[in-house]
Amino acid sequence: MKARFLLPLVLPVLVLIGCQRDRGVYAGNDTYQPRPAPVQKKPVQADIFGELLRVEMPKNTFVVRVENGMEQTFQFDDNTLVRGLGEAQPVVKDLVGKEGSELIVQWQEEDGMKLATRIDVTQVITSKKVRRKRR
Repeated sequence: MKARFLLPLVLPVLVLIGCQRDRGVYAGNDTYQPRPAPVQKKPVQADIFGELLRVEMPKNTFVVRVENGMEQTFQFDDNTLVRGLGEAQPVVKDLVGKEGSELIVQWQEEDGMKLATRIDVTQVITSKKVRRKRR
């Protein structure tokens, strides 16, 4: 009768002892060395091709729509070069009214924002937007 009560207690213990391994994973004499962490590379800042959507002079920014439909906002400063407008020394404010023009923007990252260093205008379009007041 005692064996009847001891069997349910002893049987799980024997099963656990039988499943126990003496050794863990063994890979010969070699010691496992993890790979070194990947080196952080600076992102390559490729030129951005797109269409000028708007120039916001008070904020010193302009917005370009790239071919996949995303809008990219760039800051500009007095050192930003503008080429392709046909004027002697064009500046970014000369782009006002030329929304829809095709641009190539060279930029660099500065304080988390994209700062345009050079803007090449490849196709100039004079905007014909007229704002009308609703009556």
